Amino acid sequence: MTISSSTSTSFASRSLLVENFQLSARASSQSEPETLLRRVNTTSDRINSLVAGIGEKLLDAARAGSSFTNLQGSIDTALTEISELLGQSLTLGGSGNSVVRGLDSSQIKDLEILSLPPNGSARFSGGITQQAGNAKVLITDAARLQGGGSLDLKIGGSERRIQFQPGRSIAGMAQQINSKNAGVKAIELDGKLRLTSRSSQSLEATVRPVRVGRNYGDNQLFGVNASQIDRVDLSRLPEGVSETVQGQVDSVAAVARLTYQGNASGLVTGSANFDLSGDLGTANVETTRGESLLSFAEKINNVSAFTGVKAEVNGNELRLVSQMRGDDAEVRLSNVVRQFRPTVEGVNAAQIPRFDLQSIADGAVVELSGTVTTAADTAKLQYQGSGGNVADTALFTLSGNLGSEQIAIVQGESLSDVRDRINAETESTGVVATVDGDTLQFSGQTVGSSESIQVTLDDITQYVDVEGVNAGQIQGFTVNSSEPRSTNILSGTVDQTATKGQLTYDGFLGAVSGSATFNLTGELGTAEIDVSAFQSLSSLRDDINDRTGDTGVVATLSGSRLTLESQGEGSDGIVEVDVVSGSFDTNGGDGNGNAAGTDAQLTINGESVVADGNHVDYVDSLGSYSFDVQSGFTGTFDSIEVTTSDGSFDLTGGDETGTAYGVDAEATLNGQSFVANGDELSVTIDSAVMAFDIETGFLGAIDPITLRSDEDEFSITGGDGNGNAYGQDGQATINGQTYTSSTNTFEVSLGESSVDLEFVDGFVGALDTFEIDSEVTVQRRTGTPSTYRSSATREQFMMNGQEVTKVDGRYEFEQDGVRIGFQLAEGFRGSFDNFTINANGSASESYRSSKMEALTGTTLEATQTALADLFQLASGGKYDSENTDALDAYNVTKDALANLQSMFGVSTRRGRSLNGLLFDQSA
Repeated sequence: MTISSSTSTSFASRSLLVENFQLSARASSQSEPETLLRRVNTTSDRINSLVAGIGEKLLDAARAGSSFTNLQGSIDTALTEISELLGQSLTLGGSGNSVVRGLDSSQIKDLEILSLPPNGSARFSGGITQQAGNAKVLITDAARLQGGGSLDLKIGGSERRIQFQPGRSIAGMAQQINSKNAGVKAIELDGKLRLTSRSSQSLEATVRPVRVGRNYGDNQLFGVNASQIDRVDLSRLPEGVSETVQGQVDSVAAVARLTYQGNASGLVTGSANFDLSGDLGTANVETTRGESLLSFAEKINNVSAFTGVKAEVNGNELRLVSQMRGDDAEVRLSNVVRQFRPTVEGVNAAQIPRFDLQSIADGAVVELSGTVTTAADTAKLQYQGSGGNVADTALFTLSGNLGSEQIAIVQGESLSDVRDRINAETESTGVVATVDGDTLQFSGQTVGSSESIQVTLDDITQYVDVEGVNAGQIQGFTVNSSEPRSTNILSGTVDQTATKGQLTYDGFLGAVSGSATFNLTGELGTAEIDVSAFQSLSSLRDDINDRTGDTGVVATLSGSRLTLESQGEGSDGIVEVDVVSGSFDTNGGDGNGNAAGTDAQLTINGESVVADGNHVDYVDSLGSYSFDVQSGFTGTFDSIEVTTSDGSFDLTGGDETGTAYGVDAEATLNGQSFVANGDELSVTIDSAVMAFDIETGFLGAIDPITLRSDEDEFSITGGDGNGNAYGQDGQATINGQTYTSSTNTFEVSLGESSVDLEFVDGFVGALDTFEIDSEVTVQRRTGTPSTYRSSATREQFMMNGQEVTKVDGRYEFEQDGVRIGFQLAEGFRGSFDNFTINANGSASESYRSSKMEALTGTTLEATQTALADLFQLASGGKYDSENTDALDAYNVTKDALANLQSMFGVSTRRGRSLNGLLFDQSA
């Protein structure tokens, strides 16, 4: 049966009774049919069982109408196991399972994790990109109002008009505006008029100047003292007014003033940042300990346009002065954040050459005492020579932290020469050598257990000792090679001794029977021998022995028998007689005039050995040996013991591999034990985090050390003692009536009108009485208006590239499903340190330890899709017991089960579903 590529969803509502059968199906990529067998997938069954178990528990809870908080732990456990079977990991979410890293509470405070999904993770960065500020306008043509006119102000939805009489100075205009409580602050700034709204509303100012032409009659002033009064403005007096003016100036208008006290050298005494506020607004200023007061003043004056405060230096004082005078003038320092300066006292450089206090809690004092119990040291090895010289020739590899070099030493050479060769390679090895008497010491260059040196013996002179050779049995025992550091015992028997090659010739009555010529061959060569009839055998013997040097054959005579015998024993000892002419018959050998000796045969350590004659070459796993068996000896030979031992290479100080390690310093500080990294200790005690070096070789008590974190000095005097100073209006009593002014000009009422009296700067005291007569005709016309607009700036806070707005007084933000709420720390400006939030929870109950293999391939992808929403039941998910009721959570599991059943198919009484069949095929 062939199944096409139709999708299983095409048959989702139809059944096919095909349970437990074998089918042949051809996939598009297969060239041959492949038989697929329906088999039970235990991993999938386990997942289905776990999902069904969760659903049953939630259904019971839903029927009881209760929450499922008490089930959350077991749900988390089941979901953790399902996750493992999908080849994944599940990390529980929720605020209780969160890990926050990198958050600086001096920047962001009151952080609340509003939601943290399972496996949730988010990183946050950003800061304040725009400070809040009130609306400001700079009226550049304020001088047009000095001829009279009005200033129309629109602050938010309210409107106000302020009229100016001709002759009013710009500073006088500012004073008049400030006296009207019009919702703005005004200040004269370099011949211009600066207006700042007192609220966060928009500001619009329209200048409407009036040009005034005047025809003066007989205006007369009598008795004005120019040392007291600079100017008397009579322009507002009607005709026919005559007045006597008398009185006094009680006080002059004063600026607001605060004083910062530097040190005797005119330097800032402590680092701090603060908000500086004046008549125009607020700016943040930062100063650094040790900078000059002139530099500090420059920072303040750089923001004067935003604050209305200027700084001036007088000796070791820096004075903060408002640009305005009068009651509305102010200088305020707030949100002063003084830096804490860590100090270290009592460090003895002979014990601790370097001490680094990395951090300590603000205002903390930590007393440090203790003892160095173990001194840091380098790795060390010692080679023992003899008489100041090398004991035995050797080759070794010297390794240090920089590398390795092979070093050769020769018996009898001085240890000093070896030292010099080693130190010539120090840059390659990191090892230094020294000599003390008969000891050559190798040392690393850096202390600590992470440093090591090693000496590996590559080769050394070998000494061989042979015992047990019986000269009556074996001669010339030679050790050709032997395994280092070994003992070999050779024992056995000589089963057959070596023999010589031999032929015999029988003559008659001591003479040769007949003439002949034959070639006589032995192990040395061949010689031709001529024999005459009736030649004596003794003569023939002598002829043959005369040629022994050529043939290696020796002739002996016994009666009428001539014996021809090889000089050598063994298979190489041959005798051959080849008759060329005549007759010379021999006996022995192969019967054809050829004879050879036999080799000795032995059994050594159970192994059969054939000698070369009586000469034996024997090799086993421990060595190679040569010797000669005594001619004629057979039987058991005495055991021979061959012992091979190294020459002297006496190395101490390391382990069995010839490796030595450096030593870390150890110390007890304030009752706690610490192990250094070499001679560097990194220590946290109470709120202090520090790192310091211990002097090499130092042991014993450490002199007491005091660690402090003292707040930097920042001394402000003046004002109310709390960083707030205000100006004061000047006061004058004229004709019995009291007037105030923030300038030197007072508007004095005379009848139904008024005059401006501008006093000499700094004048205080009684006025000389003077008289006024005025008669004037005024002609006016309106000038062209000009309008200035500005909007207040609001604080703008960005996080992860998005603007964040406040909700109920705090910021709320969401990233990758992680939602947080927080506030900014008081005085915080600029960018905050990056921080991360990660889910870090695990199931409170242990789940079944399963040996099932995780799903893979198509099965895995399909199961992940089917269970996409199920993991939202885990702690921190949108369907956990904190966020939903049991019925809604049950519906999630019901959908997941339906997805699984649709995907895997369901075995019913009617058989296997087609969905299940197709899934089996694809799996």
